[in-house]
Amino acid sequence: MAGAIRYRQGLNERTLQPLTGLPHLIQSLGRIWATRPGSRLMRLTFGADLRSALGEDLTPAIALQIYSEMVASAARHEPEAAITSLQLVRLTDTGVLGIRHGGLYYPHGRFNDYSIAVPFGAIAGGA
Repeated sequence: MAGAIRYRQGLNERTLQPLTGLPHLIQSLGRIWATRPGSRLMRLTFGADLRSALGEDLTPAIALQIYSEMVASAARHEPEAAITSLQLVRLTDTGVLGIRHGGLYYPHGRFNDYSIAVPFGAIAGGA
């Protein structure tokens, strides 16, 4: 695809200010991972089933279940991202956990054009 990069646009969920590019992608991934499947009318499959791990003791099997669901749900619902790394991290001294994630951002992924790839990283969770 020749020419300028056509970034998706939206609004920041908290400030309602315009949001484009990588910040838009980070917000989109957060929305996917925070949404329970079946909770959106007309988009019943949207989201990730991460709540089933809440309240469970953190074992390698539970961590793998979380990682697997995060990668699969991002692949299903976000054509502009490929998750390549996930890591549990402690966000506070009291033990609140988050997940550091990283991967490749494809600004034209929604057009099935993966010729532009930008590495990214962020932390999800802790809310």
